[in-house]
Amino acid sequence: MRFIRWDRALKICMDKASKNRWDSDPMILNQEAHELPVEKQRLALDFAEDAPAEIRLKLAPMWKYCFVQWHIYDAGLEAEEKGVPLMMQLKDADLLADIESLRLLSDSGDLDQAATAEEWSWKMLYPLPEAGSLHPWTDEIANDLIRQGKEERHEGVIAFNEDSFDKALWHCCQGLKLLSAAPGGGPISKLRSELLKNKSAAALRLGLPRVALSASNSALGINQNDEKAWYRKSCALDAMKREAEARQALAKAGLTPPPVLTRTKANKAKAKTEPKDLDPLLLSAFEDVVFAEVGVDSITAVDLVRHLQGELPNTPVSLSLIYECPTVGEAISELLDRISAKKGDYLKRRMAGAIWRTMCEILGKDPLKKAKAVRRQRQLTEIQALDALSDLQEAYESQDFLRASREAARRTAFEQRSFLVKLKPVALDVQRPILRRLGFSPDHAGMKELEIAIIQVARKSAKVKDRLKATRIALQGGENGMWTINVEQHPQWSDSNSMQLRADLTKSDPFGPAHVNTNAVVAH
Repeated sequence: MRFIRWDRALKICMDKASKNRWDSDPMILNQEAHELPVEKQRLALDFAEDAPAEIRLKLAPMWKYCFVQWHIYDAGLEAEEKGVPLMMQLKDADLLADIESLRLLSDSGDLDQAATAEEWSWKMLYPLPEAGSLHPWTDEIANDLIRQGKEERHEGVIAFNEDSFDKALWHCCQGLKLLSAAPGGGPISKLRSELLKNKSAAALRLGLPRVALSASNSALGINQNDEKAWYRKSCALDAMKREAEARQALAKAGLTPPPVLTRTKANKAKAKTEPKDLDPLLLSAFEDVVFAEVGVDSITAVDLVRHLQGELPNTPVSLSLIYECPTVGEAISELLDRISAKKGDYLKRRMAGAIWRTMCEILGKDPLKKAKAVRRQRQLTEIQALDALSDLQEAYESQDFLRASREAARRTAFEQRSFLVKLKPVALDVQRPILRRLGFSPDHAGMKELEIAIIQVARKSAKVKDRLKATRIALQGGENGMWTINVEQHPQWSDSNSMQLRADLTKSDPFGPAHVNTNAVVAH
């Protein structure tokens, strides 16, 4: 039986003069088409998300076979190479003819001995029953479906936490399949939305941005104001390099994306000449920068630590760094202490440069320029700060807020950044009365202003510093909450580990080029 796409690929492969992904080796092409590697199977599944419903229906019964998936994989790569919409390429007449040939081959049983893909993906193209098509519909049936759906969601969360993202995706899909024929509205819609958002998160981890985007869009179809669904959509769009749309979605998630840097030819030329390190003359001013004042809040702090870990390879920087060290100077000193660095301007400049580049990245702007524009409008006394923190802590320790915090943790699979995004509007509800009483605006801007004022007092008062930490722990679910899980992680620091980390920072041998008093060998 003839397959047009296979014949075309073979012809390209056999042309020694052409550049192709098989290096003109028919064995590589044959292995790709008939034993499609896992990462390419997943790309094929992602491409199939954009296929019209009628094509997905034809592919569904035979999707388990690698050779079938290869046709979609090859068509998707061709669409990217030509710069044409994927959906248009998936309607190509030659591909449709190949799908028909594959169907005949499958019906005859000739595909039964062919190599198969990951088992969890076999039934992913089957359509779900139409909403409201389940009859009869009773409270007993509804309660049973909700129970089963919650079990699938729970199993999916467990799998996600264990990094079994394929299993997590499968459980989400099973839960959605159970609920698909049920009428919309009420707890059914709420559970559907949760499963869709979890599906989007798992799909992103598997490298399936189109699947993630489709799931987040479906969640937004249930609730257009769901910030978590907008955040998932932003992540999916970002993975697909649709940056402008990703920024818009991120804004609707209640987050402020960094400003777009216009890349004209002049800007590109300027970027090549711009210093990639902090000007030593600005080191003193940079050390005085307060993280909160330049826009590093609890959510942005997660991004800062992740980027900082990239700047400082093998150095386990915990989130507690930003909370314990409110200024850049304190953070520099803490990190230098952790790697047992000797006091000196050289290592301080290296560490300051790492933090400065990280802040430029997450803020989209030089933090020194941003700091100049900040004006502290309010100042608090120690008593006022303690009073405000006492009220906030009491609000956070209420049973209603604790339940909301724990629910946010579960819904976000204990992922710190997503948890904070979910918690932010919930926290504002209990913060508003306190902000009004203290004379701050009852919104996120007012809360930021209050936090900055309290941090200024905490830098001078040990009582306020201790109460501030206790309040932050309460905000994140108490001593057994997200603070313990994700924030306060203090790894053990040994002399040998510190020396290795110091070597990573300085890119040099910690014992010196002569290897004095050591038999260590350093590869250069």
